[in-house]
Amino acid sequence: MSVLDELNKRGVGTLPGLIGLEIMEAEEGGISGRLDLRDEIMAPNGYLHAAAVIALAGCGGDGDVEAVFFGLGSDGTVGANKNSIKIIGEDTDFHAQGYFVYDSKKAGSVTTSHLRFGSKPIHSTYLISKASFAACHQFSFVERFNVLQLAQPGATFLLNSPYGPEEVWDHLPLPLQEEIIAKKLRFYVINADQVAEATGMGRRINTIMQTCFFAISGVLPRKEAIAGIKKAIEKTYRKRGEAVVRKNFAAVDSALDHLHEVKVPAQATSKLGIAPPVPAVAPDFVQRITARIIAGEGDLLPVSALPVDGTFPTGTARWEKRNIALEIPVWDEELCIQCGKCVMVCPHAVIRAKIYAPDSLADAPPTFKSAKPRWKEFEDLRYTLQVAPEDCTGCNLCVQVCPAKSKSEAKHKAINMEPQAPLRAPERDNWDFFLSLPEPDQQQLSLGQVKNVQLLDPLFEFSGACAGCGETPYIKLITQLWGDHMMIANATGCSSIYGGNLPTTPYTVDAAGHGPVWSNSLFEDNAEFGLGMRVAVEAQERYARGLLLRLREPLGGELVDALLTADQSTRSGVDEQRERVRPLPLHVPVVDVDAVDVYAAPIDVVEARQAVQQRGLAVAPRGP
Repeated sequence: MSVLDELNKRGVGTLPGLIGLEIMEAEEGGISGRLDLRDEIMAPNGYLHAAAVIALAGCGGDGDVEAVFFGLGSDGTVGANKNSIKIIGEDTDFHAQGYFVYDSKKAGSVTTSHLRFGSKPIHSTYLISKASFAACHQFSFVERFNVLQLAQPGATFLLNSPYGPEEVWDHLPLPLQEEIIAKKLRFYVINADQVAEATGMGRRINTIMQTCFFAISGVLPRKEAIAGIKKAIEKTYRKRGEAVVRKNFAAVDSALDHLHEVKVPAQATSKLGIAPPVPAVAPDFVQRITARIIAGEGDLLPVSALPVDGTFPTGTARWEKRNIALEIPVWDEELCIQCGKCVMVCPHAVIRAKIYAPDSLADAPPTFKSAKPRWKEFEDLRYTLQVAPEDCTGCNLCVQVCPAKSKSEAKHKAINMEPQAPLRAPERDNWDFFLSLPEPDQQQLSLGQVKNVQLLDPLFEFSGACAGCGETPYIKLITQLWGDHMMIANATGCSSIYGGNLPTTPYTVDAAGHGPVWSNSLFEDNAEFGLGMRVAVEAQERYARGLLLRLREPLGGELVDALLTADQSTRSGVDEQRERVRPLPLHVPVVDVDAVDVYAAPIDVVEARQAVQQRGLAVAPRGP
């Protein structure tokens, strides 16, 4: 009612109506444009029926400077932008507004910061659509989506780039070059990662990019802005020690020396394009739905495109190639002792190992590496340690854990970090070929040794967990050992976010289509939630045992007895039971359902076990 009162005070007329609220971001003028159709959709009862986005009708952005920043979760972009708001909003007469959008990953997500600064109070209640300043803090983003879509003509574009002002133009996709030219943008580059490394900042480029923003945006005089940044740094990081403060100061002082304006050519010349959200070989569901969500177009999907029952396929994380690592591990096959520690510790399952017959290398890419296995029982085969270049997060754990060190070259190990960009294309081909190699027979492996476990295919891969996550290696290990018959009741927390969020799912299946069953309860009832899953399985078991006893004659006593007494406490036992179950659907249709009531209430599991024992058969223990 307060809204109506305010509208009446302003002399704005109102109409009675039923408004359907769309669950998406409002846009400026979003409601006024739709209400122009009111005469055409007025119902006979005098009520207006419309679907509208709530927005300030006809209102444009009211900031003198409207800036959009694309960053990578944990690179400090959001924190630096919050400090920028404080610097301007608290220490000057300017007004400031900030809003931050994140995707569903943990560290390593795409973050979008919307900042407005102006001499008048800012009342905009929607995201920026006409930015006077656009910054991309990760070069890989320009290869994945249009970072200039929100930039208005004449805006300033700042890019963190590994390429200098003379060469960066040739590494931009054609659509980006065309947009820079068409909108007549001022274009600046800085190698912020290089500056951060030189000043001891690691991967945090926040203060470097923040300094560049103030230097070229004109929001504040340069000296005043740098003084404000250093004041904010001291306030923010003082508790972490003087050394941290000094490193940030050094990063600020070095930033402007490495900031360069790019002379924009008159024509677009690139032969590169923006990569599709998923590879062309991805399944239909991933192409139609998952890809659009990855591309940030989820709001444009109609409800009719989504699964009716709300279920999404598993194993979709493999199609989301984020390319967020600046460096990836490279294997030195001559130095490697094949211990498997790097495979074990990798949080995202991007390092894997296989042994295979030598003739499998007939169609191998020219850069594919292999070595003689260091197993006595497999010495006639070949061994390969392979990295998924586009899925690696560059955490460096594999290098840290590697025990094989060169005696002639300092700091060189059997696995070493090297720049990702030049390795991406050949290692992508190597990874695809590696996946086509046959899996080893698990029956020949002693799974109590790390060296052997490295050869097992993980059923948890490429999750959205933070780089260097300490939880996911354990989840990955469990799926390597028992993933094809696991049930997971996931408590809400980090593991539910990187394990079961949209748009992609890291839990996957093996070649036979077997994999973990996963579900999550939002509430604090995970023990009861998991117990319910177990009780449901036991109820299904009782029902299945009852049916087998009733169908003993048509199915055959030998098969039924084998099914009821199977020992599933070992891998071979589980596989054998699956082979017994596989043909059952072929037998059931020939059963005379009039003679055998297969849908009658099942007998109790105790009765079933007693019936088995009466025939002199042993009752098998349950599997793991």
